[in-house]
Amino acid sequence: MTLLIIIIKLFFLLQCSSHVLIFNPSILTVAVDHNASTIIRLISESDQLVHVTFVYGENRSLTTDLIRPLPSVTFNENLPKTQIVLQIIGRKPGHLIVGCDATPVIDSNRTERDFLRLNIARSLNLERFIYLVGWLYFAAWSCSFYPQIILNFQRKSVVGLNFDFLALNFVGFFCYSIYNIALYSWRNVQDEYEKLYPRSVIPVLINDVVFGLHGFIATFVTIYQCLIFERSNQRVSNFTSLLIILIVLFLILTTILTSIGSINLLNSIYFYSYVKLFVSSIKYFPQVLMNYRRKSTEGWSIGNILLDFTGGILSFSQMILLAINYNDFASIFSSITKLGLAFLSMGFDLIFILQHFKFYRTIRRSSSNRGYRVLDDQDDSTAQHL
Repeated sequence: MTLLIIIIKLFFLLQCSSHVLIFNPSILTVAVDHNASTIIRLISESDQLVHVTFVYGENRSLTTDLIRPLPSVTFNENLPKTQIVLQIIGRKPGHLIVGCDATPVIDSNRTERDFLRLNIARSLNLERFIYLVGWLYFAAWSCSFYPQIILNFQRKSVVGLNFDFLALNFVGFFCYSIYNIALYSWRNVQDEYEKLYPRSVIPVLINDVVFGLHGFIATFVTIYQCLIFERSNQRVSNFTSLLIILIVLFLILTTILTSIGSINLLNSIYFYSYVKLFVSSIKYFPQVLMNYRRKSTEGWSIGNILLDFTGGILSFSQMILLAINYNDFASIFSSITKLGLAFLSMGFDLIFILQHFKFYRTIRRSSSNRGYRVLDDQDDSTAQHL
């Protein structure tokens, strides 16, 4: 499908331009003092000599110290559709955009591969380790949903699991899934993103889509358990119900405005991600408050929290390792909101760990000997407060 899109783009460009230059691959990782290769290809509708000089960075400088500067290349007029292999040799860790200045000048329209994105790493072994860490935190976060599901099934009860948290989590993962699916697979959204950020890569991968959908389904299963298992008088609070109604109305309004052209599709999709960020920042408050009022974590799976905290630590560790490997510490603070939410989430995890293993440890043991009716009575008062 991607190849077909590229061919269509190239066909369109050839109708209005003499030359098209593309890199293949257009994203490349190379280590310092090592080399990697890519191909630059000329597709031309006329037989004429084309001279190409390489420029570096967003300011299109003629020099760079991150890689060995590439020599100019010339495409022979007798070979209008040909390719040249470029050897990239890393000098310093970092990120670099390599573009082209061509004579005769190529058309101002661009293909999605008319520039080369380079990642120059200190070590390829460290890069492999970073890749492994990424899959480890993906696994930890993906598995974090199951301890609560298993605990509910074993107890045949959801008493102690806060319904406000569950409702907010469901809305959050729904919005997160819409955002990921749209950016990953909707061509109209991708086209708008590429126009807005012509030198950037689509920030959603298949694992993001899978994680979002998995979280949404796992939360739905947990909600189903709340319908069939003992729940005492627990319910979603009026405040949370009102908040969710406002979120739904907000999303409906943005969809209507998008359909009449007042908001472009990409911004509309971004609103879903903003809702996810907002929900993630508040969703743990009801559960913390409920545990505090009950003086117990009975019914709230600590396995969920331990896996979530492990995933958070691994995710942050990957950010640090990436910054070290590419000498790009600014990337850690490039998204203050995302970084802040990560620390907020791990902070809540620490609170839950302290509640479970320290503050309510003795109470939890004694209450477990008396069964769940004591907790049910406490939940009645909790529901009234919420």
